[in-house]
Amino acid sequence: MTLLDKLNFVAFNPLQNNNPIYYRLCYENLFIKRRYYLTLKGHVIKIRTVFIIIVIFLQSSLVLAREVKPLFKVSGPQENSTFCGSKGYPVSWKFSKDPCFRVGSFTNFNKLLPTSKVKTKGPVWQLSYALESEVDPKLNKLAEDVLEGHPVTSLIIWQDGKVHKEVYQYGRKDTDLFSSFSMHKTLTGLIIDVAIQRGLINKVDDPVTKYLPSLSETDWKDKSIFHALTMTSAMEQKQREFLLPLLFKDADRLSQIKNVSNNPMSLVGEHFIYSDANSYVLGLISEQVFDTSQGDIISDVLWQSIGAESEAQIHTTKSGQHLLSAHLRARPRDYLRIGLLIANDGKNHLGQQIISKNWISSLYGGTDELKGCPMGKNCRRFAYSYQTWVPPIPKTMVAIGKYGQFIFIAKETKTVIVITSADKPEGLGEKPLIMKLMLEAAAK
Repeated sequence: MTLLDKLNFVAFNPLQNNNPIYYRLCYENLFIKRRYYLTLKGHVIKIRTVFIIIVIFLQSSLVLAREVKPLFKVSGPQENSTFCGSKGYPVSWKFSKDPCFRVGSFTNFNKLLPTSKVKTKGPVWQLSYALESEVDPKLNKLAEDVLEGHPVTSLIIWQDGKVHKEVYQYGRKDTDLFSSFSMHKTLTGLIIDVAIQRGLINKVDDPVTKYLPSLSETDWKDKSIFHALTMTSAMEQKQREFLLPLLFKDADRLSQIKNVSNNPMSLVGEHFIYSDANSYVLGLISEQVFDTSQGDIISDVLWQSIGAESEAQIHTTKSGQHLLSAHLRARPRDYLRIGLLIANDGKNHLGQQIISKNWISSLYGGTDELKGCPMGKNCRRFAYSYQTWVPPIPKTMVAIGKYGQFIFIAKETKTVIVITSADKPEGLGEKPLIMKLMLEAAAK
């Protein structure tokens, strides 16, 4: 008997209430409904499970496909207790002794000194950003440690052809111009290479006085361009005596060099002595052979060549003489482009060889001449090459500015790290968190 027959039988059987077939039919009907319900419920559960899996997959895919973006933080370590964030990050020359004035001053130095433009032109060197899934978690964690442990105003990590991290703290913006301090020196050195390529300077072993004959009556008479590049000229760093008149009394640069160029501390090439006078000599030589100011030279041979996204600034004396060793202001991404130029063996985004390969090799301190004493790896933990530091990490170099400014390049991993900061004026060797970050960035 089919189910339909059973239904017909029960429906027309007057004894249905007492008919055992009735009860059996009710049971079977209930079983069928329950089985149908369970089957339907099972499909619902399966559909719901599949839907949840799809949603999770899509969310994961979106996370994996999401690009790194610049992160802007209003706060930073000790923003109120040390750096006067509650006072709007004030600007003052007091920054050298009072950190309250560092964050504000280092992105507003144009309020303290006159400036001259460093112009750029297209095409801009476009930067690609990594997917979040491509970011090395260990390197990212070390970068976070640096951001939490130091008063970093900006940090950019570029690796594998892409930006992997870009962070701004203390309310700083990516359009602000950040003070370079002595990172400027590395650019001063790069200009010397371009002058050699163009035949304006013969070689680094040329005497300084060949291009600045007025120094012939000073202790520069037996010094070469190489000695100035490597800080081995034996000229003493007389910071206050040399720089303060330039900053506050509108002194003449060449006259100031003459004033501090007597009584060298040692024989030429005998000791490494870090002195701004060396960088000023190099800057004046480049101005002499290019027949223009250093800001215009940087614009012509570097800023336009790297496709900088913004004009930079160089500080001047009151009468307009360009300051040549520690007074450039630029966006962090343009400092990055300088690093990329070095990381790319001197080639820019258009494939043009801007800095010679020999010079790039020298920056890493790799030549026999630069490995030796007094400035090389053979006798210094932190060696020095052509206006650039060589840290104790194989095949790396770093442009360093006072108060924690860095352009770090790891040759083997083609990694560039840019850091601007309002930190204490101590050496890189005293900053273990930053050293760990650099070591990891250079590791294969």
